[in-house]
Amino acid sequence: EFVAANDSLWLHDYALYRILKTQHGERPWLEWASKYRHRDEKTMRELEISADTEIADIKVIQFLFFHQWKQLRTYANNRGIRLFGDLPIGIALDSADAWAHPEILKMDEDGRPEAVAGVPPDYFSEDGQLWGNPLYDWNVHERSNYRWWVERLSASAALADIVRIDHFRGFESYWSV
Repeated sequence: EFVAANDSLWLHDYALYRILKTQHGERPWLEWASKYRHRDEKTMRELEISADTEIADIKVIQFLFFHQWKQLRTYANNRGIRLFGDLPIGIALDSADAWAHPEILKMDEDGRPEAVAGVPPDYFSEDGQLWGNPLYDWNVHERSNYRWWVERLSASAALADIVRIDHFRGFESYWSV
């Protein structure tokens, strides 16, 4: 049930990403061979066949974590404790999300960011801040009715009772650097 509910959303891509990260000595995906960086269809099918046991192992580990987390959340909730989650607005360039969904980010054809995120000067920093995360392509998100964001927020809400979007200012006021 866990695999059926999560495989097409994130689980399978995450398992492939973790296997490739390990095979490449934990180097960023931008340093992988082009066939892996660009998720060549034939190469990905070959990886799925050759690493089927490792893929299954990663999925089992994820299932165990989510199962244990659900038990912890239930335990806490039954004692009047609510879990508070933190959802960062940006994603890391070297992440399963950026590798699996480069179309949602403003990146060139090799996966390099066209620009990175920051915020203008404010109370916390008179010079502004350079976050360094790749920027979202909001036009792509809008065309999909923000599907990736809806899934991300839904997943966060399934893990915590309250979810804070960290640096919400990044939605309404950010720099492209």
